[in-house]
Amino acid sequence: MTTLIIELPDDLAEQVQGRGISQQRLEEVVISVVQELLRQLDDTLPDNEMSPTSTELIWSDGEAFARRLIDKNRELFEELAQL
Repeated sequence: MTTLIIELPDDLAEQVQGRGISQQRLEEVVISVVQELLRQLDDTLPDNEMSPTSTELIWSDGEAFARRLIDKNRELFEELAQL
């Protein structure tokens, strides 16, 4: 496994810590988001059209992306919501 460091804004980090969300849960959420992003890129763009701006097509409708992500990971998000 590769380590990736993500910096959160202070207020967001405080909320995560205040709600007792573990590092393991955060890792699961980040992994789910990255997997979903890659799936959507695979579904929408041929391999020869990948570029740094390719993600703009996926992220242009953030609400739809978030809904699909939650639908595919409902159990995890329901558990996080209870914290």
